[in-house]
Amino acid sequence: MRPRRCRIPQPDPPTTPRRALDHAQALAAVQDVLRDVLNLDRVPQPDDRLVEDLGAESVDVISLLFEFEERLGRRIPDADVAALHTVGDIVDRILIAPGTGA
Repeated sequence: MRPRRCRIPQPDPPTTPRRALDHAQALAAVQDVLRDVLNLDRVPQPDDRLVEDLGAESVDVISLLFEFEERLGRRIPDADVAALHTVGDIVDRILIAPGTGA
């Protein structure tokens, strides 16, 4: 008698699907995340600077990265974070960011 082979199913890793976004959709999504995370009472504009104009601190940046990944399914690599100075910079980076499921 042959031993019975038992295959244990492995769950798929959790992923957030990458949504197709155009520039206007990306801007609106980034604005929503910024308003929520930074508790802003106005809509941030593309030329607004994260630190100087919106008051973001380093801990806020970490929260923002997490939220972009969660809500948009896009991950901004750590190496790119230092180049993100304005809301427009974030939008541009989100548009080319790889999906979290990729």
